[in-house]
Amino acid sequence: MVTLDRKTSGGSYPDLEKTDIKHQELYEGSVREDAEDPIEAKKVIRKIDIRLLPLLVFLYTLTFLDRVNIGNARLWGMEDDLGMTGYHYNIVVMVFYIPYVLLEIPSNMIINRIKPRYWISGLTMGWGLSVTFAGFSTSFGGLLTARIFIGIFEAGMFPGCLFLISSWYRRHEVLTRMALFMVSNDIAGSVSGLLGAGLGSMDGIKGYSGWSWIFFVEGGVTCAAAILAFFCVLPFPEESKFLSLDEKEWLLRRLKADDYRNKEREKITLKGVFRALADWRIICTGVMYLAVCVTAYSITIFQPTILSGFGWDSLKSNLLTAPVRIVSGIVSVAMAFWSDKVKRRGIFCLSGYTISIMGSLIVMLHPNNNVRYMGLYFAAIGIYIVQPLCIAWGSNQVVGYTKRGTLTAFAISSGQIGGIISALVFPKQDGPRYYPGISTCIAFAFVGIIAGSCMWGFGAYENRMRDAGKREHLRNLPPENLEGKGEKHPDFRYTV
Repeated sequence: MVTLDRKTSGGSYPDLEKTDIKHQELYEGSVREDAEDPIEAKKVIRKIDIRLLPLLVFLYTLTFLDRVNIGNARLWGMEDDLGMTGYHYNIVVMVFYIPYVLLEIPSNMIINRIKPRYWISGLTMGWGLSVTFAGFSTSFGGLLTARIFIGIFEAGMFPGCLFLISSWYRRHEVLTRMALFMVSNDIAGSVSGLLGAGLGSMDGIKGYSGWSWIFFVEGGVTCAAAILAFFCVLPFPEESKFLSLDEKEWLLRRLKADDYRNKEREKITLKGVFRALADWRIICTGVMYLAVCVTAYSITIFQPTILSGFGWDSLKSNLLTAPVRIVSGIVSVAMAFWSDKVKRRGIFCLSGYTISIMGSLIVMLHPNNNVRYMGLYFAAIGIYIVQPLCIAWGSNQVVGYTKRGTLTAFAISSGQIGGIISALVFPKQDGPRYYPGISTCIAFAFVGIIAGSCMWGFGAYENRMRDAGKREHLRNLPPENLEGKGEKHPDFRYTV
């Protein structure tokens, strides 16, 4: 049994790379349960969880809050104060995503080369200041400029955090952690409505409108959080210092045995990125996440507007966004835990898209406003089940820092295109039913089902081929070449 105590193992760990372990025992890429001390393993993983996740959850809560607070600001006179008409609001929402899409892959190339705490804290300070200055806007152009800078600085946060999380855990531990991280969206969605109601009521204080106070306060909190991030964000596992030497060596060996990653963390290069982008699994993950984000951003940014179309006032519309996000967050984490436990992704992914489609149809077609509000719950629950799942599923299917870093950045870049789409298909004149916008959400959910079915079908087929010995010829390769095969290794199993 592998333990964390050198004394009990004769001064060194058993060499897992040289142990005669049949590929059936490594089914789906996991280390055998009896190959490690479960009590010691839980202690180390718990230590990592405590040091890594709470801070990242907090930071991404602020990221999402600062991104979507414009939906709440809209209800407190922002458009009238800045002379915004027609599609101006939609343009302000959309322009954020342009630098966001373009800069995510370069950002993961940078975080791979420098200490994550430097990069993440710098990004946090940058967008915090941009949000704060947005409150001083006196024209449509000023707000537009602030939103561009928010997009520039926020671009690296989401993919960088997911890249960092995926580096610390085995393949069937990572979804639960990603879901806990992404529950930040639901926390932000819940808090955004409450803050929008509270801060907006400061309208007139010191001569500033309520929408300005939303930006001032939320941006100021983010700047303070940047200082905390500088001191507390963890590095990659190979550079960690909070683990003992024994724990660190055990962790790295465990991660390598799980997915055949190289012992040393490779640098992400432009050539490696282009090679990774030719992998259909990475493209498929991007399509799934694009399908998620069309609905997710529509719910987040336009939910207050949709609710106000029910005939409810601004305060009620803001407050009633919170319960939807709370419920969807709880269900998302529960489904992620279940998915990790049973080591399955496909059935959860396709079910989430289907539930979201049902909810969207209710919102669009049902005559009763209370029932339509219930439909928002189903639309949100379904899509937020899929959001962390499709990123984790894609990460489960590839090996190595370059592919995982490229996958998280490319998928999230694709998702932000969904944000651009959602910004364009919900003009105010389409209310209160918003047939074009909601129909677009439904169409993309069907695209997600198709992409998920392809990922599921290919993984199941390839696993059957490997179980039948159809990939055993690869074992004839020299050991150094076989080790570098990654997901093509005959012992590797896809997650389905």
